[in-house]
Amino acid sequence: MTHRICLIDDDIRVLDPTAAGLREAGYLVSTAPGAAAGLDLIRRLGADLVITDMNMPGTSGAQLITEARARWPDLPIIAISGSIDANGETMLDLARALGASALLPKPFRIAHLKTVLDQVLAQRL
Repeated sequence: MTHRICLIDDDIRVLDPTAAGLREAGYLVSTAPGAAAGLDLIRRLGADLVITDMNMPGTSGAQLITEARARWPDLPIIAISGSIDANGETMLDLARALGASALLPKPFRIAHLKTVLDQVLAQRL
């Protein structure tokens, strides 16, 4: 079965190569340049898994996770981020608290993302 992945990141330098790497690995990948567009994409096309950046202008990754959990409680979400706040907490700590299925700090290799993605999808079966 081919899995539909929704990849959300405002940084094209992350979005495009990550999408290409996942497509090369056999996933169906839809991309969105922000959380609001990502939520719309999930509503319209559906997704087996969401990968979202946490630090984006406008609607944040935290807001996306909160809304996705309310609408699709079983939807796996992998949060990605390289951001650290003034207290030394990462945005990934917030993602964990909001119910992200897995966390992946930036920068990451596609092979590592694929391993995490496969582990998260395997837990759904």
